[in-house]
Amino acid sequence: MSELKDIQNREDVVKLVDVFYENVMKDEQLGPVFAPSADHWAQHIERVYNFWDNWLFQTGSYTGGMMWVHMERHATHPMTTELFERWLAYWITCTDQLFAGKNADFVKNKALEIGQILNVKLNGNG
Repeated sequence: MSELKDIQNREDVVKLVDVFYENVMKDEQLGPVFAPSADHWAQHIERVYNFWDNWLFQTGSYTGGMMWVHMERHATHPMTTELFERWLAYWITCTDQLFAGKNADFVKNKALEIGQILNVKLNGNG
């Protein structure tokens, strides 16, 4: 088995995000929360690519905040603390299956931080 490489570019970001969402969409509990609407999915996924690309490589490809979108979605598809934990577990597992290194560790830690912030804002939990 070959050694895993680190996340090195946008192509790697796209791969990680795509594999993550493929897994999330199959999950009985998370799938309905993240189920794409045909009207908005392409725009959403591009923003997710841009978000991680910008955090990793300072590309300037992501602008704006993410909280309002998640609050709006939460109103119709609540993300409980348990679902945040499942979401994070998928992100960490997908990252570990595909990549290893400084950037891989960074996206796992950043996802944990984001999940904690969103959970507190949406559910009042820490």
